[in-house]
Order: sequence, then C-alpha cells, then structure tokens
Amino acid sequence: MQNKFRNMTLIFLIITLATACAPQPTQSSSLIGATAPEFVLDDALGEQTALSDYEGKPVLLFFHMAVG
Repeated sequence: MQNKFRNMTLIFLIITLATACAPQPTQSSSLIGATAPEFVLDDALGEQTALSDYEGKPVLLFFHMAVG
C-alpha cells in the first residue's frame, strides 16, 4: 500500500513538472496580415521603388546597412 502511494505521488510530480515546463503558446501579433503603409525606397540600381509597385505579390524586405 505504501509503495502504491509513493508511485502515485511520483507520477503526479512528474506530470506536474512536465506541464509546468512545457512551452506556453504565444499570442500572435496584431500586425500579422495587416496592410503595410505605403513607402518608397531606393533600390540597388539607384532607382526608386514603391511598395505599391508590387501590389498583389508577396514581398520580402531585406534591410542591410551599406558600408562606405
């Protein structure tokens, strides 16, 4: 009887620790899926490119600090 109680206590502690250590779900940002504001940037060729030039197409922005 004492062995059974010890085993049940041990199982309860393991489950409690596993639950407490499990990663918690994160809330999604309210900006995901939102419309980006219009902006114009210089491209690598020195010409200006607007976000609206790519309307309806997926866009990946990569910002790199130029040296020089």
